Amino acid sequence: MGGKQAEKGTVIVFFALMLPFLILFAGMAIDIGRSYLHKSYMQNAADMAALAGVETVSKKKASLITVTDVPALGQLITTESSKKADAGADKFLQMDNNGKWQTGGTNVKTELRKEIDPNKNSPLLRNRALEYYYKVELTDDMDFQFARLFLPEALIPADWTVKVEAWARGGNKDNPLAGVDLLTQMQEVEDAYTFSTFQEWEANTKVPAGYNGNRRDYMKAISFTNKGPAYNADGTRSEIFDMDGTASINNNMRSLLINYKPDFSSSSKLTGNWDLDVIDNMTPAQARAYLYDLNLGIELTNWRIINANGVAIEENEGGYSLWGKFYDKLVTKFGEATATEIMFARIKSIVNVLEPYAVRDLSTLPASEISYDVYTDEPNKLDPLFIRLESEEYNTVGGRGWVTNTVRDISINIKAANTETDLDGDYKYRPMLFFYDGPVGENNERGVGRKSKTVNLTLDADFRGILFAPNSPVHVEGNGHKFQGIIIAEKFVDAAGNEIETPNHTGIDYSRLNPALAGEFQSFYARLGFSDAQYDDFRAVRLNIYSTPLKDVAYTTDRAGITI
Repeated sequence: MGGKQAEKGTVIVFFALMLPFLILFAGMAIDIGRSYLHKSYMQNAADMAALAGVETVSKKKASLITVTDVPALGQLITTESSKKADAGADKFLQMDNNGKWQTGGTNVKTELRKEIDPNKNSPLLRNRALEYYYKVELTDDMDFQFARLFLPEALIPADWTVKVEAWARGGNKDNPLAGVDLLTQMQEVEDAYTFSTFQEWEANTKVPAGYNGNRRDYMKAISFTNKGPAYNADGTRSEIFDMDGTASINNNMRSLLINYKPDFSSSSKLTGNWDLDVIDNMTPAQARAYLYDLNLGIELTNWRIINANGVAIEENEGGYSLWGKFYDKLVTKFGEATATEIMFARIKSIVNVLEPYAVRDLSTLPASEISYDVYTDEPNKLDPLFIRLESEEYNTVGGRGWVTNTVRDISINIKAANTETDLDGDYKYRPMLFFYDGPVGENNERGVGRKSKTVNLTLDADFRGILFAPNSPVHVEGNGHKFQGIIIAEKFVDAAGNEIETPNHTGIDYSRLNPALAGEFQSFYARLGFSDAQYDDFRAVRLNIYSTPLKDVAYTTDRAGITI
């Protein structure tokens, strides 16, 4: 009996001695289990983020792939900025309550690759992605919470990092020419044929042999560039651009640039939504004191002073003047009342289409000057003309700090029809595709920060074309004319700036509009002033919405599925 009691005592003592270690190992198992559960959670987050990111850039259904399925970098596989894909990924990563998983942060790494075909004859299609590959890598440090209850800190690993990675693929490789959306096409035109500054564009443009003027004069001739905004005797400020398809040396180009001259500069880059309209409700004395007290080195630049007869009495392209001194200059020329009115007037950028642009003989043009059909990769016989309205961006040209434009009121006035056809029924004139993505913010972003004023489209004749202004309110005055094309706007507004609700019938077969629906569209377009409205993508752009929209020509940015 005594022996058995001794054994029992020994077991109890042994168990008592081992219990902390058993609890420790159980705790460590719990810690390890937690890490695997957390890793599974992280992997799901990375998978969803990778899918969302690649779908954002490819606008196609995406699929997850393994790292072995990702082609290596080379001639056909190139890297690209992942900023747009990151924005899509962040929609899922932002659900992390601790805020660790945000693209650009230390716990998230991303990479975007694209597959291209350098043998395409179109400079646009040559750089268009056949396929996108997007990686999201997440890391997080695990803590031995249970083990810390029993072990000294010195015995616990300092860093136990859990890392997961996900690759996703999406694109148009199986059907590379279908589904090209409006934003993609327009941005490719912008990237290929216009630049962030006039000087950059000038440096990258070849002046043809035999041109008698210098490079700067040639660049101004083929674009639309004034010496600066006009300060007019009637109390207005304006820049007027007259487009004449019969009289200009630029009527044989694939795309054109409406080039706004910078009208003010600052010693440091202005932030947020700052614009000169902050002084709108001030007196001249208050405005003078406010601008000087800011200590931003603000000056006006590039101006033309125009008298009542329309004659320039002073021009100073590239000149600089303090706001108050320029105000004093106008007082001496026009009087105090008119000077005050001018200095607080917003600049009106007015584009007048005086004569249409004739369809070109494509056989005589180099590939770089031809629009390509997004469905066939053949020269587009409809021959659309892309017109880029410059965004009011910041730049540092000239060495005097930052220059930019105040946010403009933009008007596009169609004064001549481009709808005439020949005996064979072919159009004689090019459809005109206007592109304006609004003022640029401090970080080169569109649609946030500095906000666009209203873009006005006025028809004084029937018109075939596209107005793409995804970050701007758009006001249309159809004046009883026919419109054929597409309009994309942040929102549609009436003359007083009140928002007009657009019809929204996703999934409707527009080739078979019932009378009630047709009446709703007719009522909407009557408010815009169109006598008739017909959808047309001119085989140059494409919206991923309906196959045959027909009457549905006006889209808000979110409804069109387009983001900047």
